[in-house]
Amino acid sequence: MTRAPSPAGLDELRNPTSADAQVAALKQLKNFIVGHDQRKELAVRRGIVAHLARVLQANVKASGKRRQRQSNGGAAAAQNAEQAQEDDMRLQATFIVESLAHGGAPFVTPILAGGLLQPLLGALSPAEAPPKLLTATLRTLIALSSATSTDPFPNSTSARIARELYYKPEGDSLLEIIAQRSNSWITLEQVGLAASLISKTCREESHKSFLVKSGVLDSLAARFASYAVSEGYVRPGSDASYIASLPPAPRQKEFLAVVEAISTIISPSNYRIAVFLSSPAIVAVFPGLRLLGPDEKQAMLTSPRRPHAVHAAEMLLPQLQPAQGKESNFSRAFPALGSLSAPSEMSRISSFADIQSQANAQYITGEEYESPIYAWLIRKTREAHGKEQLTFMRLLEILMADAENHISERPSEHSREGQYRLLSILIVPLLAKMVDEASSGDGNGSSNGKPDLQGSDLLPDALRQLAKFLEHSPILQKSANDANVIKKVCQILKKTFEAVPQPSRQKRWSPTPLSAEAVDESLEGEERSDMLGSAGVPMEMLNVLKCREASLLALAAVAHKEDSHRKIIIEAGAVACIADSLVAYEQKDEDVFARGNVSNGTKDGNPVVVLRAACRAARSMSRSVSVLRTSMMDYGIGKPIYKLLKHPNLEVCKAATDVLCNLLLQFSPMREDLIEAGALKTLCEHASSADTELRLTSMWALKHLVLQADNEIKMTALEELGTGWLIQTVSGPATPLGMSTPNAAHEQVDILNAVEEPSMDIDNGSGISGDEDDVMADSIGLLRPRSTQETAAARMKARLRTIREAETNPAIKAQQDELRIQEQALDFIRNLIMAEPGTDPGVMIDHVLQAFGRDRFFEILTAKLRPRNPGPTAASRDAALLRASASSSPDPTSTSSAGAGATTATNTTSSNAYTYLAPPEILLGTAFIAVHVANGPPAHRQLILSQTPLMQHLVPLFGHPDRRIRVACVWLINNLTWIEDDSDRAGARLRAQELRKLGIEERVRACLGDAELDVRERAKTAVEQLAKLLDGLPPPPAAAAAMGLGQQSASGGAGVGQGQGAEQHAAGGGAGTPGAFPGAAGGGVAGLGASSGSQRPWDR
Repeated sequence: MTRAPSPAGLDELRNPTSADAQVAALKQLKNFIVGHDQRKELAVRRGIVAHLARVLQANVKASGKRRQRQSNGGAAAAQNAEQAQEDDMRLQATFIVESLAHGGAPFVTPILAGGLLQPLLGALSPAEAPPKLLTATLRTLIALSSATSTDPFPNSTSARIARELYYKPEGDSLLEIIAQRSNSWITLEQVGLAASLISKTCREESHKSFLVKSGVLDSLAARFASYAVSEGYVRPGSDASYIASLPPAPRQKEFLAVVEAISTIISPSNYRIAVFLSSPAIVAVFPGLRLLGPDEKQAMLTSPRRPHAVHAAEMLLPQLQPAQGKESNFSRAFPALGSLSAPSEMSRISSFADIQSQANAQYITGEEYESPIYAWLIRKTREAHGKEQLTFMRLLEILMADAENHISERPSEHSREGQYRLLSILIVPLLAKMVDEASSGDGNGSSNGKPDLQGSDLLPDALRQLAKFLEHSPILQKSANDANVIKKVCQILKKTFEAVPQPSRQKRWSPTPLSAEAVDESLEGEERSDMLGSAGVPMEMLNVLKCREASLLALAAVAHKEDSHRKIIIEAGAVACIADSLVAYEQKDEDVFARGNVSNGTKDGNPVVVLRAACRAARSMSRSVSVLRTSMMDYGIGKPIYKLLKHPNLEVCKAATDVLCNLLLQFSPMREDLIEAGALKTLCEHASSADTELRLTSMWALKHLVLQADNEIKMTALEELGTGWLIQTVSGPATPLGMSTPNAAHEQVDILNAVEEPSMDIDNGSGISGDEDDVMADSIGLLRPRSTQETAAARMKARLRTIREAETNPAIKAQQDELRIQEQALDFIRNLIMAEPGTDPGVMIDHVLQAFGRDRFFEILTAKLRPRNPGPTAASRDAALLRASASSSPDPTSTSSAGAGATTATNTTSSNAYTYLAPPEILLGTAFIAVHVANGPPAHRQLILSQTPLMQHLVPLFGHPDRRIRVACVWLINNLTWIEDDSDRAGARLRAQELRKLGIEERVRACLGDAELDVRERAKTAVEQLAKLLDGLPPPPAAAAAMGLGQQSASGGAGVGQGQGAEQHAAGGGAGTPGAFPGAAGGGVAGLGASSGSQRPWDR
């Protein structure tokens, strides 16, 4: 069979005669292949890539030599013609590469194999490349990145561009492009193209960090701010001098690219978000409360709003009324009596008209956020349409993470609710409408027929953005349900399992069969510049898989809290689709996608991204006891979840283990089947994994597996884990000294502290001294500078340094991970020794004591409760904390989202003597282990009391700010003073006398005035039992003050709430179902089993 003729102009490129002839040949070849994929394929097979590489590389070298001659004083004017020809050749060659890249993924492989990427990256410098060539190069790189968008794997050709781009000097060229000051249209176009290139290629954390360090993020922020100023937004108080120095504002198209690039860089890092919000340009245009000093901020937040004052955010957004409470209109019209107590307050309520004006001023506006950039983004979102809306929504949702991290800086308890109410009214309905319109075939939002997954490429992005917003709050989830989103998403998910036509796979007719090209089949799979690569996944199928993944994420978010939402999902028949989405491919995803014959049938399987999304949906659905016992059981969720435990992809294993945390609870009907299938052994193997997150979730699941299980299962679990491994895990590494550091909320905490736990609030003391960088937290968590002369820039710098250290320091992250694993290991032991009703609690207690060794067991518990002295590097800070905590009592109603370790001050002559306790979760787990041991026979109670160091360390915990720890301490006393029978009465009396000697009796009596009802009620029982055992003698005078421990029993810091198993709605901690009940065998009152939902507190 005859060979097809060579493309036009290719002969000249093979044997060049002159520069003009080569330019003409390149133009002829460009016109030959534009818009014709078969001609492009023919050109590639004829070796066009190698000739393009020669042209681009030769001219790059020539340009370098010419610049060297010019710098040495050479006659540049005589070479203008030669320079123009060389630039024209490079321009035409770049046009051809761009045209080939538009052919799709098959053409990217030969382009990269032919070495065309390096000469393209060499033309990115504005100082070296002509404007037209620079623009064409940026377009070509974007085309290459877009062509690989169908490849879902990070280690593929799509990552090669990023690996070469985000290093010097190519990375510096991006900064040069974005920082250009020219106002010409081509310069603004280059800025937009550079931003678009970043948004399409920047995926790795190292690349994002490079862009932050190189100054690209600050330059993008300056473009962002200049666009806001060009639209007329200048907030009162803005820095006019800095605003005047901003670069030229981009046009609408370029601005959207800038917003996408910013979103790509700062996500999902709190540090990079803070860098963006603290950028000088953003601060100048969008000044917020965070820039003010503590005194100015407090004055602004607490001062009454003038009736006719209009804030800048109120000009951007409509005023919304807050949710109405149960109080009457009459009660809202008059102030509380407390407002009349101070004479200074009388002027604020001098007339009824003023009262009404204050009541009417309680609207929700953009001022709920610390920075007006939130209100501005909400306004831009509502003004935009389609893709533009999603662009603004993405940045808004990312910035919401920073708003949540600093919600404690707002004194109003309604700040968080106000933020979410704004989004629920102004943003969520827009997303619901977008999903409806994107999934309708006619594009006008009509939902009469079934969803059309190919009707709009916005549907997957809209669903994914909806899922991200709904993760934040039940308020947003309820708003989505009101907009009928759940039923619509269920329809979309079911549609993804229907047959999809694949017209893009149809081959066009060609007069020259490809077999005539005589390609060596032995070279198949090898990357060559004269051979096309894999076609990848058809766009139709890829869109279906994206819709399936996004819809599963949306269902997981909306079903996370409310049973009513789960019921709608069940009634819509989406649980079957969730089960089908848990089926994996038989082979690796790379092999399946490389063949290009992917289908959406239920029997064929799903890629990794869909498996992870399906696991999240299953986890949210299994948080309901009723759903777990009915629908999840009916559709056999347990079997595919167990198979995913052994999936080769680590992320899938972790997602499946998350679901297993709920499926292994004691009320789950799938529990026995999973144990019989081998889930226990697999989880024990994963608990020894090198991946800390998999170790953590595995221990979490094992904790639930042994909760109220048979003793045989408990013993098997302990044997599979290994006593030595468990001892090492529970003991953990010693806490490094001097590692107290400010957290993201500016509170001084132990870096080993568990997240989202209550902390003791410390008021600022006087006479604080120390280094300038030392900061401490006051009662509302504000960043308190050492000197009132400290500038806003210094405060921002300190805040950024704190967030960066907490996020990037590997030592801190490793210690935090180890601490969380210790917490789960303690809870595992806690559930291991908890007895079932009607069983002998001493059996498992003796088994654990024998396995650990009795002395070693109590040494571990004592070490967890033992206070630790701070290191010398924190001496000045610790002295300040001591004086502050000794001068005030904690507020029983305050909470902190940051979670600090408890600080206990001792009222001694030395002002530097104070102790630093372990985080609340560690203390809680240790205390409840002691509670369960004391629930055993009288010999075990006496064994607890014989551990004098352990009991001494428990004494200060009666005043711990976490109510759960105070409950556990009182609960322990109830068990220790329990009378088993008449023969135990004498022993119980001796135990009560020992408790009096240790000073615990007085601490229990102090708990009678605790702010928490649960603590008071259990303290009453303990006091009654102590009084009976001590012959009814009157209690001795209170000695708490003499002990220097104060009346801290009423300290606040309410922790996560109690719940039952998978219904736990707190952030992952909290008590689960009750343990053993009072009985003849066990005696006493057992503690609570450690059980919690699988929503981990470190997910966000």
